[in-house]
Amino acid sequence: MSTLGARNSSTYVADLTSNDQRPIAGTLRDDNYSLALELRRLTWRPNAPSALDVDVAAFAEVGESATVPGPLIRVPAGTHLRITIRNTLAERATVHGLHDHDGPRDSVSLTPGETRELRFVAQRVGTFAYFARTTATPTLLGRRDDSQLVAAFIVDPAGTDPGVANARERLLIITAWDDSLANPASPYGPRQVYAINGQSWPFTERLTYNQGDSIRWRVLNLSQHVHPMHLHGTYFRVQSRGTPFTDTALGDTSRLVVTEYLGAGGTMMVDWKAERAGNWLFHCHTINHIDEALRLGEVARANAHANHGTVTDVMAGLVTAISVRPSSVAEEPEVTPRRRLRLFVTERPAPVRGSPSLAYVLQRDEREPARDSVELPGSTLELQQDEPTVITVVNRSRQPTAVHWHGMELESFYDGVAGWSGGGTRVAPIIAPDDSFVVHMTPPRAGTFIYHTHAGELAQLTGGLYGAMIVRARDHRPDANERVVVLADSTADSIRAPVGSMINGRRNPVPIDLTAGRTHRIRFISIGAVALKRVRLLEGDAILQWIPVAKDGAEYTSAQRVRRSAEQVLAPGETMDVLVTPTRAGTLVLEVTSAYGPPVTTRVEVRVEEPR
Repeated sequence: MSTLGARNSSTYVADLTSNDQRPIAGTLRDDNYSLALELRRLTWRPNAPSALDVDVAAFAEVGESATVPGPLIRVPAGTHLRITIRNTLAERATVHGLHDHDGPRDSVSLTPGETRELRFVAQRVGTFAYFARTTATPTLLGRRDDSQLVAAFIVDPAGTDPGVANARERLLIITAWDDSLANPASPYGPRQVYAINGQSWPFTERLTYNQGDSIRWRVLNLSQHVHPMHLHGTYFRVQSRGTPFTDTALGDTSRLVVTEYLGAGGTMMVDWKAERAGNWLFHCHTINHIDEALRLGEVARANAHANHGTVTDVMAGLVTAISVRPSSVAEEPEVTPRRRLRLFVTERPAPVRGSPSLAYVLQRDEREPARDSVELPGSTLELQQDEPTVITVVNRSRQPTAVHWHGMELESFYDGVAGWSGGGTRVAPIIAPDDSFVVHMTPPRAGTFIYHTHAGELAQLTGGLYGAMIVRARDHRPDANERVVVLADSTADSIRAPVGSMINGRRNPVPIDLTAGRTHRIRFISIGAVALKRVRLLEGDAILQWIPVAKDGAEYTSAQRVRRSAEQVLAPGETMDVLVTPTRAGTLVLEVTSAYGPPVTTRVEVRVEEPR
């Protein structure tokens, strides 16, 4: 057994259990709720039955096993709460978030062995959290020993039956643990665990729905890391956003997305519909939060299982699998394609002390692209809304691969997760070297999308396997006034040391040309491996203005198209379209800052010319 945490035998209690957020802790009678909590130290096995175990502190309901995350509190507004907390740890603990969220934030500090009682009335409706800290750091949430001292606190509208409400939705709580001193020779830096409801992929709970089901999730990022959470195959609507202490309903500004960025402590409530049968994924789009090297306690090396072609082998960490059962057994009628494309995966051999360059190259005439031809980013794919299209992916590289059509609503079999996409006995294979795979899609909406590898992402994504996919509205042709800006990370080294962004495939980007007085649609695509990208459009030191018009390929409503400051943070897996109308000729700057470690800024000259 490999124990990464330092077990203290005098305070060790027992193994804790994962908490799927189905049971509600405590006792609710009329409008009175009581709960007795303890803080305990014990052993967490997020990858059970693998050898990994980690000693952490966690919450427990008195008389019950301790859990990760801690016991769920869920009550209707107007409830009077009486909560006792006993600290069985050997160190002082400060508990946050057990108060009414209409008032000021409060906390309670407990010395070892101390018990305290809290009484308050929950008035504010929303998704909240309570947590405890045993260490003094500038971060809101813990990183190691106290990182799992977190739990959800949900307040429903008055008159709601919490049990009924909890049965109708799911809570997905993200936690993380890392030890900066363990395995310092690892190229990934600190050894890390990322978990959803206490378990790490491939041991996370598999969610099953029926086709046509309406689904509500509350997703809480109770870690000190940031996570862009991506849903395959369909959109979800973000209904509220918050923190452990606040929650704001978005109302008319709610938005359809396929990827939503959650900062440390961030929460969201989302709705979506299981429109398409088959197997899907919900996962973080930061590559080193889903990389197979997170399988601590096993031999972990990059791409060790890439040839296996199964999602349980090539991913780890923050991944949840979803299966949607078909509403009938009748097969969908096959649609005759009106357009056929051939897309090649190519590879240029690695230079000395380097990695090979990979690319997606579209066949444009009768000749196949050369095996070592490279386009960075990959060839932009231009598709038409409602036009049945076939894309034959031909792998001329030396690496098995798979292509995910990020944001595209399509049949599960073609979604691009080898060994998982599809359903029953019909699942998508890995695309072996010199093999091919035929993808069918009929894009239902116009917008800005991404296609990228979904196998060995750490090497293949930073190696160049990504590109823009633009779907034109019915009968519309390319617009001379639009620009595509693809933001990526330079190499796999970017997760070890900060480097500048790749902008349209270059570290020294080609200038962008605009015309004064004309409205330009700029399609931003963020497909880096790890880094958040803060984008600003500047004239000198002044930030200009633009109008956001779409997110992840979904058009904004007129109420959401509000002119605002021309700055935006884009996480990996997000796209955003904005309208920019330069008022006069001159030179602007598009500034892109990678926020992973020390920030590194790359600037692109934007040349504004007079109209001809």
